Amino acid sequence: MKHSLLCAIALAASCLVNSAQAADTLDIYYNSAGGKEKTLGYQVLQLAIEKSGKPYVLKPSPTGYSSNAGMVDAIANGAQIDIAWVNAAKAVSAKLLSVPFPIDRGLGGYRLFLIDGARQGEFSRVKTLENLKAFIALQGTGWADVDVMRKSGLTVRTGPQKNLYRMTMGRRGDYFARGVNEALNEQAKQVADVPGLAVEKTLVLQYPSASIFYVSKSRPDLRDDLMRGLEQAWKDGSFDKVFQANPDIRLAFDKGDLKTRTILKIPNPNLPEDILAMDARYWFDPQK
Repeated sequence: MKHSLLCAIALAASCLVNSAQAADTLDIYYNSAGGKEKTLGYQVLQLAIEKSGKPYVLKPSPTGYSSNAGMVDAIANGAQIDIAWVNAAKAVSAKLLSVPFPIDRGLGGYRLFLIDGARQGEFSRVKTLENLKAFIALQGTGWADVDVMRKSGLTVRTGPQKNLYRMTMGRRGDYFARGVNEALNEQAKQVADVPGLAVEKTLVLQYPSASIFYVSKSRPDLRDDLMRGLEQAWKDGSFDKVFQANPDIRLAFDKGDLKTRTILKIPNPNLPEDILAMDARYWFDPQK
């Protein structure tokens, strides 16, 4: 009887400890769709949590969201999802709280061109944005880049992404602007089916762009904790280690030749003011 009583007391004590530990943790639900765990955003989020000093625990959301718009609305409407990492945009900032730190250091705003390799000579003669305006860009239907490029006077023709590689070679457009790692990866994958497709060698189109964390407007505490963690990771060098170890970032640095290219800069009218005003140290600069 005494033994049974002792066991019962021990079990009750164990349950209390486990309950207390569970109460001490703070769950953060992220989008369970699309293999987010392999992304730079997830890796940086883990680091920010570690450096925040708060007992946050990352968990996949019960519902997966196939589109960024659906995910953003779910967070804004109080669904069981707490955080998104997407490209900063005024439309998103109107619904959610931004964490003003560029996860990708703005590298996503550097765009290389997929072209017909036989036309490299034409692009090598481009030295200014005015020169580039003589060419027709290709972009995916509905992509945010379309508006950014058109507002700077560039001519843009749109279509389904799967068609744009052949459209480039078929001269239905002159260049297909992609993120650095996207251009390098896609050329390697597509060239067998689209012979002659090449990464242009001399230019990079750049506009301010940043992948950032967004949280619900009801969670300024989470926003502040993440920002504190990110700033600490920046100061102690751990952010740079995670950033440099990412395969897409390494590819961009190793094969993007960003230091040697002519940079053609255009503004991004869709970027919120607080993101434009982020500490200049956080932005990637290929000249440094």
